[in-house]
Amino acid sequence: AFAVTASVQFVGVYLVFASLIIPALATQRLHGRRRLLTGYILGGLGYIAGIILSALFDLPTGAVIVWTMAAFCVIAGYFINRRATAI
Repeated sequence: AFAVTASVQFVGVYLVFASLIIPALATQRLHGRRRLLTGYILGGLGYIAGIILSALFDLPTGAVIVWTMAAFCVIAGYFINRRATAI
């Protein structure tokens, strides 16, 4: 609880709660360590790509991070769900 409260003060509500919710939604069909690792990877990729795109196109960093994380997670969620229904 303390980490979330401190994070909200530094980067804002939008970015913190998107970072908590979006990767969890994308990996909801996975279980155990695989879900945790996939969520961390998706969140990390979203942050890295968001910062790079923000610098390249001179856009607000927080919003671009959320949008890139959402894009990565929608794509990953599609493939995870597609694979889960095929098995």
